[in-house]
Amino acid sequence: MEALELLLRDTNDTDLTVYARQLDTPANYALTQQIIPEQRIQGVRFRTTSAKRRVNAAKFRAYDAPTALAKRQAERVVNEGQLPALGQTLPITEMDQILLDVGHGKDTQEYIDLLYSDVDRHVESIQTAQELAAGQLLANGTVNLPGLGLDVNWNVPSANMPTASVLWDQPTATPLSDERAWIDYLIDSGAPAPREVLTSRRARSMLASNAEYQIAFYGQNASNNPGTTLSPPEVDSVRARFGLPPIRIYDVQVWNDDTYQRVIPDTKWILIPDVPASEWAETQYGQTREAAKFTSGTNPALTREEAPGIVVVTKVDDDPVQIYSRGAAVGMPVLYVPDIHISATVLGA
Repeated sequence: MEALELLLRDTNDTDLTVYARQLDTPANYALTQQIIPEQRIQGVRFRTTSAKRRVNAAKFRAYDAPTALAKRQAERVVNEGQLPALGQTLPITEMDQILLDVGHGKDTQEYIDLLYSDVDRHVESIQTAQELAAGQLLANGTVNLPGLGLDVNWNVPSANMPTASVLWDQPTATPLSDERAWIDYLIDSGAPAPREVLTSRRARSMLASNAEYQIAFYGQNASNNPGTTLSPPEVDSVRARFGLPPIRIYDVQVWNDDTYQRVIPDTKWILIPDVPASEWAETQYGQTREAAKFTSGTNPALTREEAPGIVVVTKVDDDPVQIYSRGAAVGMPVLYVPDIHISATVLGA
C-alpha cells in the first residue's frame, strides 16, 4: 500500500470536506437558496411546530357591571421525524497503471485533481437531490425518498392544491379570477398574502393572450382591443391594478437517473407566503455519522456547531486496488406550516 499512501499524501478527508463546505449551491437552485433555504440543525431529527392563536375582541360593559368571561383559543401541531441520509460513492478505478506510474515517481497532482473533481460531483449531487425534493414539497405536498421506497406527506390541505376549473390554455379560462379567489381563500383562512408567484414560462405566457386579462387591460369595449397579445409589462400592469404578487419564472431542469427532469412541473402556479422561511419551510441538513471524525480530538477540523452539512470521506481497497470517495449528508426539505401557500394546477401536462 506504499503507492497508495504516496498518492494520498497531499490530501485527506479533512481537506476534502473543508473544500466541499466552500462550494456554493448552484445559483439557479432558487428553491433551496431562497424559497425553502438551507438550514443546519444538530442531530438527525426534525421537529416542526405550527400554532394558531385566536383572540376574541374584548366586550364593552357598563360601569359597575362584571367584565365578560373570555376563553383561550389555540391550536398547536407538532410534527417530528428523522431526517434521511443521502449521498453517493465514486471509485477511482483502473488503479494498477496509476500506482505503477506513481511508484516510478510520476507526479500525483492529476490524481489529486481527480479526487477534488469528484468532491464537486458529490456536493452537486446532494444539492440537486435537495432541490428536487423541495420542488416535490411545493408542487405535491410530499417528498419522495426513492432509496427508501416511501413518501413523506406534509398533509397540505386539498383546498391549498386546487385545479383551475378551466385550464388556462382554453379560450374561456379566467386566470385573473382564479388567482384572486385563491388569495381570498388564504386571507380568509388567516394566512398571509403571498409575496410572489413561482411558475413556468409556459404558464405565465398564457396570461398575455387570455381574454380576461385583455379585457382588464383594454376595457370592456371590444373596439379598444387591437387583437394582439399583451406584452409582459402590460400583463404586469393588470396584475398591479388588482394587487397580485410578482411572478418568478422557474424552469430549472436537473440531470436525474440519466435524464433531464423538471424540478417543478410547468403546469403549476404556486403562491409563496410572505413569511420568513423559519416560519414556513426550510431545507434542513443534520449531522452525519461521518462528521464525528472531524469534530473529535484535540484539534478538530469542525466545531460541533459546524458539524451538520455535507462531508466527503475516502476509502481504500486493496482487492482490487481502488480508492473510493463518498459524499454524505443527512437532510431533506421540511414544511412547518402546511396551509399558508397555494400549489394550483393551471395547465394540462
